[in-house]
Amino acid sequence: MRHSRGRRAACAALAALLLASGCASDRVAGLRRPGAGAPQGATAATPACAFSLGGIDDRRDAQSLGQMGRTHVDGAGFDEWLRNGIASMPGYTPDAAPAIRITVLKAYVHGLLTLKSANLVVRVQFPPDAAGAATRTYRGFDDSMNWSSSESEIQQAFDAALHNLTVQIGADLNKRCRG
Repeated sequence: MRHSRGRRAACAALAALLLASGCASDRVAGLRRPGAGAPQGATAATPACAFSLGGIDDRRDAQSLGQMGRTHVDGAGFDEWLRNGIASMPGYTPDAAPAIRITVLKAYVHGLLTLKSANLVVRVQFPPDAAGAATRTYRGFDDSMNWSSSESEIQQAFDAALHNLTVQIGADLNKRCRG
């Protein structure tokens, strides 16, 4: 009897420990600057129009970038990460070129079972050209397989969403300065 009671207590303690660790939340502490190996916004064969960044206005409701399973994605470093991503676009110059202004509307990642989706929604105000000033809304995204909700996997999803976003913005910048 005594042996089985001790065994039950040990099993209950082990179950409580496993349950507690299963409910623990991992944390991704913000986004890192896109690396040198990150994809660029346009191909080298296409000459890019010069532009500068007039500013980024972050209008997101929350600084958090979402939740992937038990992993909370902190928004620390988001503004710098986005600024560096825009600055990596072909044609960017910090000098006095026509400036675009970006308003961040949404930035988040979410998952469903084995899928994840990183999304960046921004409004870009272009400088006036022959057709006048223009404002467009863009959604950069990455929909991909979620293997482990790891920090590197989430970072790659946001980097891919940023690449998708910069390709769209770059294409419209080139149309505006060539048109």
